[in-house]
Amino acid sequence: MKKQLELHSLSKKYKKANHFANENINLTFSQGEISAITGHNGAGKTTMLNQIIGIIKPTKGSITFDGVSFATDSKIAREYVSMMPQLHAPLAGVTMAQSVESILRIRGLSHKEAKNECTKILKELKIDEWKDIPGQKLSGGLRRLTSFAMAVAFPSPIIVLDEPTNDVDPIRRQIIWKHLKKLTTDGHVIIVVTHNILEVEKYADRYILMNRGKVLEDKKLKEQSIEINEQNHMIVNFVNLNDLKEAIVPSATQSSLNEEELAIEMELTNSQVLDAVNWVMKLIIERKVQNYKVSPKSLNETYGELIDGDDENSRKQISN
Repeated sequence: MKKQLELHSLSKKYKKANHFANENINLTFSQGEISAITGHNGAGKTTMLNQIIGIIKPTKGSITFDGVSFATDSKIAREYVSMMPQLHAPLAGVTMAQSVESILRIRGLSHKEAKNECTKILKELKIDEWKDIPGQKLSGGLRRLTSFAMAVAFPSPIIVLDEPTNDVDPIRRQIIWKHLKKLTTDGHVIIVVTHNILEVEKYADRYILMNRGKVLEDKKLKEQSIEINEQNHMIVNFVNLNDLKEAIVPSATQSSLNEEELAIEMELTNSQVLDAVNWVMKLIIERKVQNYKVSPKSLNETYGELIDGDDENSRKQISN
């Protein structure tokens, strides 16, 4: 049976704060799964991670893994969790290799074992040519990769990463995600905070959206993809303003007129796409349309709509 990290009614309110940083969060993270957490800055993502690793004590609620409570024993939490923080690790005065080896030694490896494991992870991340460079001379991307190597070189059962691909070049971003996929195969719980929605769509198994300290959306990416594919985005560019204003738009979930761009934008279900395309073809023959584009609705668009909707609801509650 897979071990699970469970957050139950997790809430955190700081002294003198008017609102909860986290409020009534109920999440379960399983072995063999990459869970991606997204949301605006200040949404409560990092606060939640810091509670998981025992840096911050919850105001209420519980955090358990395989029957062990992290909320009541922060020492146990740090034994079970490897953390890559949002900020760069303090690497001034030590080389990349020394930084990684020091973590491995803390984890209990011998000097020889630490050197071997350090060499292995730096080669896998394709950064071993910088292993003897002092931290203060490394670029932002290489410092980020050093922090990542420190977190995964001798991985704990739970691996928590706060914006791991920030400042990292496109090639090594792929390497990071592929390494995380390999760790899920080995049975680790992987939790990644990121603002990169495209990476979430491509690599994550699960998508969690947070706003104002609460969870707005929690879905497997396969489920999310089905929902996205049921909504398609269509843009039709007209030749002149008169044709645009006189156009009779076919059935759509919603549509909007953009006079400045001479365009109609429509949200379509799969069943509405064919009629819309036939409508455009007729307008093209009549030389009223220059071009058009149909594409599946992206997770990025869904993310924005959910956040905007939650913010609007919050404003209404405050005004009432």
